[in-house]
Amino acid sequence: MRRILHIILLLALVCSCKGPRQIDREDMEDIFYDMLIQDQQLKQDPDLRKKADTLLVYEGIFEARGYDTDDFLHSLSYYLAEPARMEKLMGAVVDRLEKESKDVTAAIKHKSWVNRMMALYGMTPDTIKQPRQGPRAVDTLPIRLRADSVYIEKPGDTFPQPHKDSLLFVRDSL
Repeated sequence: MRRILHIILLLALVCSCKGPRQIDREDMEDIFYDMLIQDQQLKQDPDLRKKADTLLVYEGIFEARGYDTDDFLHSLSYYLAEPARMEKLMGAVVDRLEKESKDVTAAIKHKSWVNRMMALYGMTPDTIKQPRQGPRAVDTLPIRLRADSVYIEKPGDTFPQPHKDSLLFVRDSL
């Protein structure tokens, strides 16, 4: 009887140990996306490249989504078993990277254009007036209206200048 109890406990212990989990497609796309971004960061920074061990670098990416290296390797073998499945997965990752690249390129071009315009007009970011928050400012320019003209009174001006309305003048465009 005791022997049967030991066998049952041993089987329960073996069954309770989980093997590697299968990573679903969306998480696998995110993992590959992050891995490719991480590879580019390592490629561009020689000091970081010297310090990096590939598995240690990717382990943080796996842990961020609740997986480990065994889960990734098990899922990778699942996706590599059918090349069409892997091709579809990597195609989605490449499309995502291309879209991100276009967005970043557009943002860089826009920032470059803004900087050129600011240099052209002799401005720096701290000289740009920010729009006022709250109600819109009321125009305080004093004017007098007459039937055929508008008089604008400038401060300190003793003789206001009439500005004729353009509709009162007959203009020949020929």
